[in-house]
Amino acid sequence: MIMTAKPLTIWETIVPKNWIDYNSHMTEGYYGVAFAEASDEFLIHIGFDSIYRQDFGTFYTVEAQIRFLEEVKEGSKIHTETILVDCDTKRIQLHHSLFANENSTPVATQESMLLHVSISDGIPSASPIREPLASNLEKISELHSEIDRPDYLGNGIRQIQQ
Repeated sequence: MIMTAKPLTIWETIVPKNWIDYNSHMTEGYYGVAFAEASDEFLIHIGFDSIYRQDFGTFYTVEAQIRFLEEVKEGSKIHTETILVDCDTKRIQLHHSLFANENSTPVATQESMLLHVSISDGIPSASPIREPLASNLEKISELHSEIDRPDYLGNGIRQIQQ
């Protein structure tokens, strides 16, 4: 696992035709797909795999908010930069920025909360994150604490003023 005080760039793809809507740009649902895949890559990065899932549990995304900032066209090369905003014994808070082509300004962002869940007798319940994931999260959290946080984190959806 590479450890750095920079956001993690661990997911990228080329926008396929089937991600494009009637407005000729990436449809909103596929931004969600991109961010979900980025979260999965983050989990793999910290050591989450099929053995861990079988022995200790999994992660559910329990909250997420996407900010759509610019259009993305078919064929664009997109990638995410991921910051571990915070974590505790059961939760991981991530911030993903999505970039297109060589643009240095995000085209979208997502803030998400992941919950560690164990399933006993078919019933899911929140449970502590186990090793080696817990230690890896602690190391990344320490490094990422040096990264400036966007001022909109935790704000939710803006209300329409009347």
